[in-house]
Amino acid sequence: MKATYQSNGGGTNCAGCTMIVSLIEQLAVIHDKEVEQIVDELCGIFPDEITALCTYLVDTYGDQVIKYLTMKYTADEVCLEMGVCTDPTCRLYPPSTTFQYRPIRIASKSQFTATDCSTYPNEAQKICEMIVRLADQHEPFEDIDKDLHSTINELRGADWRGRDCDDLDGQIYPGRKNTDKSPLVDHNCNGIHGVDPILRKSYEDEFCGNSQPRGIAVLGDSAGAHFSIPPSWFNASEITKGTYSDLMPILEDEFDWPMRSATTAFVTSPDNATIPIDSIYLRLVEQNRCNHRDYQNIGVNGCRSGSMQDNVIKSFGRNQTQDHPVLILFELIGNDVCNGHPTLDTMTTPDEFHDNIVLSLQYLDTVLPAGSHVVFLGLANGLVLWDNMWNRTHPIGVTYEVVYDYLNCLQISPCYVWMNSNETIRDAGQDRADELSAVYSQIMAEYSFKNFDMAYYDFPFDPINEVWLARGGETWQLIEPVDGFHPSQIANALIAEWFWNTISVDHPDFLGPENPNNGAIQSIFGNQGGY
Repeated sequence: MKATYQSNGGGTNCAGCTMIVSLIEQLAVIHDKEVEQIVDELCGIFPDEITALCTYLVDTYGDQVIKYLTMKYTADEVCLEMGVCTDPTCRLYPPSTTFQYRPIRIASKSQFTATDCSTYPNEAQKICEMIVRLADQHEPFEDIDKDLHSTINELRGADWRGRDCDDLDGQIYPGRKNTDKSPLVDHNCNGIHGVDPILRKSYEDEFCGNSQPRGIAVLGDSAGAHFSIPPSWFNASEITKGTYSDLMPILEDEFDWPMRSATTAFVTSPDNATIPIDSIYLRLVEQNRCNHRDYQNIGVNGCRSGSMQDNVIKSFGRNQTQDHPVLILFELIGNDVCNGHPTLDTMTTPDEFHDNIVLSLQYLDTVLPAGSHVVFLGLANGLVLWDNMWNRTHPIGVTYEVVYDYLNCLQISPCYVWMNSNETIRDAGQDRADELSAVYSQIMAEYSFKNFDMAYYDFPFDPINEVWLARGGETWQLIEPVDGFHPSQIANALIAEWFWNTISVDHPDFLGPENPNNGAIQSIFGNQGGY
């Protein structure tokens, strides 16, 4: 049994305190204002839903922050003095000449913890409870008919799975094949319904019946869900009153962007035209308009093979007899070697990984319709993180090397083994990742399943990097700027392009044929109800 660990030095509370105080200090300099004025104005930049929590924090800690910043303490030292941080060796900034650490400090009695919602002010408890629930459950927050599809976007809704077109009928949802509904009813929410007045045949049968429709799903971790935090949140020079206007929907989507991910992106007209968006789903719909809305993103932050087989995979929704087949991208690219603990003994062993993956596949064989496909992606080459990021400047104003070591000191890093200045540890983590990736081929040689076949590919960082460099880009642009760990939006679009081009050659049957009725579908049904 693996040892269990807790964070060090105040953990996430310490990191949050340090980041906020640092931004307050930088805002005061940038806008040439006194710290007191910045603190007084702070809550005005947040949306109304966050104002109560912000006001509570300012009332509780504001005077202390003002006092210690006036004494020229660094952000680290302010949070140490307040007792939120407890380890003076965990630092983002060089020490000041005015601060002297006193080992015994008592944190404010009103200090709260991130996971105990009862310690929050009443107005903020609902937000806290929502986040905790989403961390434990991965199904739509609002789903009246319990078919795992929703009419709202966030909270594991239509951002994650095709929008339900009737949330009062559990027999109507994206991906459904068989139905006893009238042809006037859009039983699978693909926007195709009604009867051809000439052929007296339902449009669904006419346009889709022989087209081999299929769904697309990703079962994976935060990379599959496309974890991303806006860098403007951490760059004081970019912070304005509107910077955090989208904070609530981002929280409700768990800092993930499945609607822009490599597998399930469907947003085609983002507010920023420079954002590259591509996905396997979008290409499947372009190939066959009958696939409209048939996507599921079961990507969960922190998911590893053990949690996948234990509960995450159970939130994937498919009826083996009533629904269309599915193309599944199964990707666990890092968490079986990654966590914040300063040790190598929490990494999943090859034997454990093997057993966990087999259990997941055995479950899938009980829910996937016949003719489905599972494509495995191996673990990432995490060495590219340090090699390309360590000496670059993080949005907070220090190098990634400093940020990596700071998070490791607090034991809250997304990946101790790869986000580490120690080359020996980085190499040990990569050795284990390569061992785990090799398990997929072993499983494919040992097992076959009734309802799906399988294929394996290494995580495609090298091929997408090669394409990106040829287009004039730089490798660091493929990595998320805030966490210095996850694939960026550019990388997600390139992964979709690589996947489609590769599978089209190696396994074209996984994608299905082009539907000759696409033009007729678009002519009659337009955008098919959109999203």
